[in-house]
Amino acid sequence: MKFRYLLLFVFLAKCSAALAQNEAPVQSLNHYVTFLDKSSEVLTGRFKMLAGYQEAVSQFREKPVSDLRLPSSGPLEEYYFKKAMTGNGLPAAEMDRLNKTARVIWELFNDIDVICKQLETHVRLKGYQNDNLKQSDELVKKIQRMFGRFSEEKDAFYKEIQHVYRKHQPYSAADPYLLTEKAMEQVILSQKALLDSLPYYLNVESRNDWPVETVRRSMLADEKFLATIDNTKPRLEYPADDMLSAFKTAIASLQSLKGRAIDNYTFAAKQSAAHGNESYVLLMNQFNQDLLAFHASFINYSQSKRRLLYYPAFSPVFAKEKTAKAAKNAAETAAFEDKALLSFITKKAGAPAPAALIRTLNDHIEFVNESLRQMHSLQLTLRNYQFSAEHYRDPVRSNARANLEYSHENFKIPASAYALVVTASAAVPEPYRASINRQTEVLMNVLKEMDNLSIELIAYTSEKQYLKDQLQRSDAILDRYLVLFDTFDKKKEQLYNDLRRIYEAYPNADPRSSWIISGKALQNAMDDDRDVLFGVKALLRQETSQIPATAKIEENAQQLIADEYQNLKGLQRYGRSNGLCPYSPYEDLAANSARFAELTKKVKNASSGSNRHPFEAFYYFYNNELVYQYNKFVELSKGSLLKVVNQPDLFVFARTDKSKTLNPAKPGQSAPGQKQEVTDPEPEIVATGKPKNPEVPTENPGAPATAQVTQSKIDTVYVERVRIDTVFVDRSITNQQVTRSLDGFAANNMVLLLDVSSSMNSPYKMPLLKRSIKSMLTLLRPEDQISIVLYSGKARVVLKPTSGSKSAEIARMIDLLKSDGDTDGNEGIRLAYKTANKQYIRGGNNRIILATDGEFPVSDEVMQMIGQNAKQDLYLTIFTFGRNAHTGQKLKKLSQIGKGSYAHVTEESADLQLILEAQGKKLATE
Repeated sequence: MKFRYLLLFVFLAKCSAALAQNEAPVQSLNHYVTFLDKSSEVLTGRFKMLAGYQEAVSQFREKPVSDLRLPSSGPLEEYYFKKAMTGNGLPAAEMDRLNKTARVIWELFNDIDVICKQLETHVRLKGYQNDNLKQSDELVKKIQRMFGRFSEEKDAFYKEIQHVYRKHQPYSAADPYLLTEKAMEQVILSQKALLDSLPYYLNVESRNDWPVETVRRSMLADEKFLATIDNTKPRLEYPADDMLSAFKTAIASLQSLKGRAIDNYTFAAKQSAAHGNESYVLLMNQFNQDLLAFHASFINYSQSKRRLLYYPAFSPVFAKEKTAKAAKNAAETAAFEDKALLSFITKKAGAPAPAALIRTLNDHIEFVNESLRQMHSLQLTLRNYQFSAEHYRDPVRSNARANLEYSHENFKIPASAYALVVTASAAVPEPYRASINRQTEVLMNVLKEMDNLSIELIAYTSEKQYLKDQLQRSDAILDRYLVLFDTFDKKKEQLYNDLRRIYEAYPNADPRSSWIISGKALQNAMDDDRDVLFGVKALLRQETSQIPATAKIEENAQQLIADEYQNLKGLQRYGRSNGLCPYSPYEDLAANSARFAELTKKVKNASSGSNRHPFEAFYYFYNNELVYQYNKFVELSKGSLLKVVNQPDLFVFARTDKSKTLNPAKPGQSAPGQKQEVTDPEPEIVATGKPKNPEVPTENPGAPATAQVTQSKIDTVYVERVRIDTVFVDRSITNQQVTRSLDGFAANNMVLLLDVSSSMNSPYKMPLLKRSIKSMLTLLRPEDQISIVLYSGKARVVLKPTSGSKSAEIARMIDLLKSDGDTDGNEGIRLAYKTANKQYIRGGNNRIILATDGEFPVSDEVMQMIGQNAKQDLYLTIFTFGRNAHTGQKLKKLSQIGKGSYAHVTEESADLQLILEAQGKKLATE
């Protein structure tokens, strides 16, 4: 009997031991990773808190007008640490070793928390007022060091976890899940290595070099990941395979961020650490919140087939402050390196062009188009500078003025696009590749000289060299720019013609495809439109006296419409609210070609009383209404067609007649320092080697207008000081003819304040909102600025002020909008006004567009703020969305206080409503 009880006891003991170890080894390991992940998440929040605090400290040192603040952090969450320590899926020896390391990290985590709370308490008690921020600085330095130590300890612990993981989960290339895990890990390690190499300086004024070349190499390496990461997808089961696709999308998003980080590293960005810090945070957020999130989802969905290991979030660190390098004086800019054209003869290919080849040819065109957009921005900047500079040609008068200034912050060389296109050109066979790469390199060299000339001009004005040489070097730089603009135009035409020859050397894969048939018809129309544009240019240069014939493009427009259903046969029609519909760009290009013909018939040479060159309307129309629509159709064709290049406005910047010096000294004229009226005549403009054409520059946002000079108070003279020639459009006038163009209207500073709360998730709301915004994008000009503020949940700026030349970037942001969260209207309105005021344009159309589907409470404080801003020409327009028009009065009252419009957007009005707001102010005509 006793023996039976003894056997029963042994059996139960074995069962208890078996039940006690009921986790898989990988599960226990993932508890440790989750602990590291959650700890890193908390520290990331503290990292951002400390960065914001230090920015406030810098402002406090300069002007202690308000108290410093830090949010309360609260107690640490112990749950994930305890769960990791009590796992039961590993042998005791391994558990003890891992638990020992986890405890060290937990203690370090607590130490950081204690120091952060000491800083919070110190700030709350206003101790910094008594010791001149001494203790605050010491605590901040201590926290910085501990962040670095935590990152090192965390990385070492994860390697230890991985080592144990491989013992329990040996790698096998035959297993698609393990193979995919390894490919994902390579991507993750590559991105983490980049983040580890990037500095984040707590002192934003740091001017140390930023590793732009490291970012460029990382971006090029990612192209290989994008090409191969989804090779195992056919061998995976749903939904794990879907997460692999999402992971690939996350890599592409990182690519976009890296490209912007490279292109935005301009001369202005190099003057502080702000650009590097912003790039660091954006890449870190994308890594943690997107890339790792999809990686974790893949692991979760793979559990039925294979248990895999998570990867912990990246924990940020602060870089050690270094002594800034002394800036060197800008030397005289060297001419760009030109290279002889490598001619080639195309041979008819026997097989259709691979998709990679056509994609590369289109990438070359996109590089050219982005370069032209940047060049136009630079031309506008130079035009404004030239007018200002003319007031400094007289050295006596120059001493009585404020400093002449020049800046070209908006000019960004598309270096990332260039790097990618050169790498991708491996898909182009020789000798084509050598020729187009050399031509693209020369275009890049021209852009670099443009950039270097502007950098030289910054040094020239900041060092007041114009007082010594009476603008001689300035004149030489501006003369050189004219040569460069014309050179770039000619060389880009040569490149486009060669790209087209290569494309046409290959037969179409399916000549009977509706994409090919309709695409060729559109391309023929674009060729004729381009010929007419060149004819207009020749007319305005007085190289010919004949207005170009438009019969052919009118005939093309009619033929496109007549053949529409035959050409597009078999292609899906989704409707205008869907950006994937091929019918929309096809129809728009046909209609716009007819409008282009009408515009051409009315062309006139520049008149002396005009403040805009007549070619400007053609420039915007051709690029925005024709090229944009054609290239959009090409994108929808999924790589079977070739895009076309934009055309520059070579009339937008012309040289001043230097023989007409402003304000020559006259007998009896008031001596410098005496109050006098400034009556400087406008300088006469001449295009080198061309007839004289008067120009008036576009308005410089925020530039003060002044008409008097005194010795006690010297104001900077801007060309825009003469007056702001804009007038409001009276919407009360009936039967107004509304055009789909911004020609003749003032520059826009438009903040789109969008309600994307969950209630907007309706076919009568969010799709109409997106459609309304997109209808305006093709009309935008480089001088127009668009910002987007969302107020679902916490109000936030999702698109900083962006030039109208970046319409594709704005459209991408609109496509990403989703309905979720609650409405916080008051905070959204405050943030929108803050954003709009930062970009305020004197004489421009400064307007906030609030889009919502219902009323929300608005505080008296916000109502007062709206009224005050309306008095300063910053207006509030309100659009409502939904099946039925709203009957509430609060939103109408808001629009009245804000002196803006109020409208309910419907299917019929969606395409025009926002355009009307963009036409809120006209340029006055003489």
